Amino acid sequence: MKNLFVFAAAVTFSTSVLAGNMSDNKDMKATHNQMMDTKSVENILQNEDMQRLHRDMTRHAMSEVGMEARLKMMTKEGRAYHKALEKKRNNAG
Repeated sequence: MKNLFVFAAAVTFSTSVLAGNMSDNKDMKATHNQMMDTKSVENILQNEDMQRLHRDMTRHAMSEVGMEARLKMMTKEGRAYHKALEKKRNNAG
């Protein structure tokens, strides 16, 4: 019975820690999105390497070239490019 109680306490504690980490992560994303203004969006979208990779990724889809472009876009810079593109599309439409 004591082992069951310890196990339940451990599960409850780990779940609460995980939930706390998840809520902080959402707050950080909201803060990051607010910091990204239109000027920074335009600067990010001017990156010629990211433009080329995005074009390859969309044009070649699931082919080898497209998959290589997808892998290269999985960097912090690539994610920022996609967020900037998305933000520009949302503001335009």
